[in-house]
Amino acid sequence: MRKALFIPLALILASAVFSSCSKDKEEVIQFDSSYPLALAPDVSWAVITDPYAGYRNDSSWDSEVTGHERRGEILQLLGRSSGENGEIWLKFEKGWIPGSSAAVYSNRLKAQNAAASLKD
Repeated sequence: MRKALFIPLALILASAVFSSCSKDKEEVIQFDSSYPLALAPDVSWAVITDPYAGYRNDSSWDSEVTGHERRGEILQLLGRSSGENGEIWLKFEKGWIPGSSAAVYSNRLKAQNAAASLKD
């Protein structure tokens, strides 16, 4: 009696499992190649957290301001330095920004998520 119930039950279960695993069409995953270093393990990214952050020529408050960035901008981090009073300075293509004006992330995707939350 048990075998008589087991076989139909096993067939019903197997058909349910196989029918739920079928796909209508193949899914294509496309990667954004505009930033080839977005997921590189040795490249960090920063998001500006202050309303405006000024670029400086050197890692010092006494250094000349050469430009600025707005909150939510994503920048590739090129280096770090400890300035006077132990403050951390972050090096970008356009100059130095104090570490208190930006948050650093291990990849660009994390930085994009953080920047999106700042704009909301």
